[in-house]
Amino acid sequence: CHSQPLITEAAMPAANIAPMDSQAKPHASSEPLTYWGRVRDVAAAFFPMGFIAFGGPAAHIGLFLKTFVEGERPWLDEQRFMELMSLGQAMPGPTSTQMATAMGITRAGALGGLVSFWLFDWVGFAVQLSTGAAVYYLDLGALDTYKMVVLGAGPAAISLVFLAARMLGNKACGDDPLRISLALFTCFVALLLPREHMRWAAFAFPGLILFGGLVTALDARRPSRRAAYEKALSPPTGKGLLKQIGIPRPAGLLLAMVAVGLFPFAWVARDLACGGFGGAGSRQLAVFSSLYWMGFSIYGGGQVVLPMLESEFTRGRCEPGETGSFPPLDAETFGFGLALAQSLPGPLFNLSAFLGAAVAGVGGGIVGFLGLFGPGILLIYALMPFWESLRRHEWVRCALVGMNASAVGLVFQACVTLWAKYCTNGAEAAVCILAMAMHKRFAPGDTKPLALRRAWPALVIFSCATLCLVLFFLDLNGAYGDWCHVAKYGDFATQPNRTEACPSAS
Repeated sequence: CHSQPLITEAAMPAANIAPMDSQAKPHASSEPLTYWGRVRDVAAAFFPMGFIAFGGPAAHIGLFLKTFVEGERPWLDEQRFMELMSLGQAMPGPTSTQMATAMGITRAGALGGLVSFWLFDWVGFAVQLSTGAAVYYLDLGALDTYKMVVLGAGPAAISLVFLAARMLGNKACGDDPLRISLALFTCFVALLLPREHMRWAAFAFPGLILFGGLVTALDARRPSRRAAYEKALSPPTGKGLLKQIGIPRPAGLLLAMVAVGLFPFAWVARDLACGGFGGAGSRQLAVFSSLYWMGFSIYGGGQVVLPMLESEFTRGRCEPGETGSFPPLDAETFGFGLALAQSLPGPLFNLSAFLGAAVAGVGGGIVGFLGLFGPGILLIYALMPFWESLRRHEWVRCALVGMNASAVGLVFQACVTLWAKYCTNGAEAAVCILAMAMHKRFAPGDTKPLALRRAWPALVIFSCATLCLVLFFLDLNGAYGDWCHVAKYGDFATQPNRTEACPSAS
């Protein structure tokens, strides 16, 4: 139960006391009625996620679905949740962080979005920032040791991706042949995109999603297919949610103008940084401009931004002796930051804090984080007050049916690529499958304590990761061969001396 609120309903503005979406189920506990009660609810929901959100955006989406649609905090109905997923996939920036921010906004307005954004990302950001600063000031290097310690975190975490793909596929596609075809088409195209040209292929992701929306928007106009869009054609409920968001449209338009206006500034500053600015501040300007430019121009998430980050931070853009930019990192340091990001909770975009701190100190890590995340967060804030109005048009809702199906295809593509990346031997595959079973079949039911139910995902991930580490040391069946599997794990191309150190790696 909740304590007596400090601010009464009568004292709060009307924009802050609108009811939840009427399609959502009531909260399992007594509903926070005040604005500050909803802010506390956002904080209570997202604080533990900062520690357990392993596995990348697809796993994060599965965690959100289980928590905010089907779980103890059903803030959104399935339709609005799927809409947010499609919008995140079609916009630049980190999809899962944009969804987390959007859910905070829908629950507690602009402040709720900031709270959910920070609590979802802060653990990975803090570790990446402090580690990058240590590399900058102390020149530390411990890639192999760290990778050994976190050996099983990846295989255990991606189990959530497979469960999310199953749940989202059932919800977005069902047994409709057209939606299933759109999901399969998107998955196949995403898998066949050439990795060496991923920077340009990144534009295919929003293109595929928009294509799916166009197909279903036209298909819904056929009289023989109207029944397949019965739910989409029904007017949405929850009209009070726009007031609960509390962001006026002029503010949303202003945020969009800021996000778009900073892009040419970052483009120009990115080149000017190679001139004669000099000083620590110019390094930070170079970091911010480079990462904001990337954050605005990439679609498709972390797998798309990685080659751009590698090119920007390891190859350098300036001639020797030029000031005002940051020095390039060696490949081993970049690989260390990548391994760190992949083994931490939160989005891969947190790698920006490590890279910024590694080349420009603590200040560089902070502005790098803001630069890479900034465009996506500004745009999701700008879109929210308009989206609740746009979704009331039939053609928009019907287009979202196809956008949702195409977005699910990207989740299935993530299943394939993540399995190939993390499950490189029998022990890792066994740990992943065990984690799936523990999540799906052995999760505590409604009769168990609430604290246990909420902690279960973290318990599964960390216990399975520990088991994988034990199998690593036991080296069952000689699967690993020798201790060179520490260096081989992850198969990073940024380890140029791997073959010489471990002949078996070749």
